[in-house]
Amino acid sequence: MSSTKLITGMGAALVDLFADVSEQDLQDIGSPKASMSLIEAAQSTALQSQVRVHTHQPGGSAANTVAGIADLGQAAGFFGKTADDALGARFAQAFDDLGVAFQVTAGNPADAPTGHCLVLVTPDAERTMHTVLGASITTSTADIDADTLAQTGLFFSEGYVWDSPSARDAFLHAAQSVRANGGKVAFSLADSFCVERHHADFVNLLEAHVDILLANKAEAKALFGTDAPGGITAAAQANGLLAAITMSADGALIIDDTQATHVPAHPVSDVVDLTGAGDQFAAGFLTALHNGASPVDAGRAGVLTASQVIRHFGPRPQSDIRALLAENDLDFA
Repeated sequence: MSSTKLITGMGAALVDLFADVSEQDLQDIGSPKASMSLIEAAQSTALQSQVRVHTHQPGGSAANTVAGIADLGQAAGFFGKTADDALGARFAQAFDDLGVAFQVTAGNPADAPTGHCLVLVTPDAERTMHTVLGASITTSTADIDADTLAQTGLFFSEGYVWDSPSARDAFLHAAQSVRANGGKVAFSLADSFCVERHHADFVNLLEAHVDILLANKAEAKALFGTDAPGGITAAAQANGLLAAITMSADGALIIDDTQATHVPAHPVSDVVDLTGAGDQFAAGFLTALHNGASPVDAGRAGVLTASQVIRHFGPRPQSDIRALLAENDLDFA
């Protein structure tokens, strides 16, 4: 039975545009492999002229996690900003189909269109992202729906919100409210470049407003100065954090106040696209944790959930992941 308290995410409301590229294509374009770059709409148009976009899907890191949480049967909500345009309607419809609470007053696309992310996928299934923030950067405290916030027991967001001062303020407002009402706050570091942009702020944020940290090894190194498991563990424990550090094919390191436990990855032989692996790990991990699982079992749920999204294009679930969790005694939602 899933918790009646919502897990609510906040982040960029984006639509992902996928294109396959070769390693040489990526070099010719001049994008660091596996990076996330913030670009303007005109730059995105120019990049799209150099590749063939074959798939359009609603995306955004925290939004992908919310979609995964809802797919697992957990009541969920989302805070974010779209424009009153075709991409904004597509983004909202996807959440409506999943029953996600998403109350937003769409903005004027002439001022800022709905954001999108051009995802370039190389033959090894790694992704390089170019993001137009568009309307998502205008998220503000006014976009935090009071009813949804009052129903939220676990609130989480992504490091990218720090690229928008108004979104940062909205996050702090929501985080403080949820914690004041006895809930928990989780934070994903987003990517190592984001950590570098906002390092001092993230250090202060984790000390004052966050209970649960989500990161991969590169992001943890950017934050803590080390990617050694012992060093990451010591830093997370010093900040009083429950942490889940993903390590790609090596699984995840789950850290609580007493120990660090390695959770092995679920083997996958047919990897197609790594997009969304971290987002869906977060979906499984947070859903299980929210419904009473131990941190280690939540980590097991996370790696199982992540293992399925990399078997197809796109960052959101397309298979019966609840059945897989149930087979492994992990269906907490």
